[in-house]
Amino acid sequence: MNHLCPVCNAFTPLQQPCSACGQALQDAGRLYDFYGSYSPYREIDDAKMDNGYLDRTRHQCVHTAWCPSCQIEEKVFLDEWTPVMLVTDMEKDAYQ
Repeated sequence: MNHLCPVCNAFTPLQQPCSACGQALQDAGRLYDFYGSYSPYREIDDAKMDNGYLDRTRHQCVHTAWCPSCQIEEKVFLDEWTPVMLVTDMEKDAYQ
């Protein structure tokens, strides 16, 4: 079954507050894209197999985000959507 990240696929914007100050975090992209010069071209499920997180089994997409106020970086774990979720509820909240 295919799972899609709602932020990567522009179904919803990243909406996560900074853990330090509460300001809205800015999305810097998928964590996997920062692993190396060829990492954006690597299969997503392949990158999830050795990154040290349970994102593959939990069907999550890990994004890197930063706070423009605090200048800190955080990881945001987003629940991926299935095609059925897209058809039945386009307004689904990714942040469960």
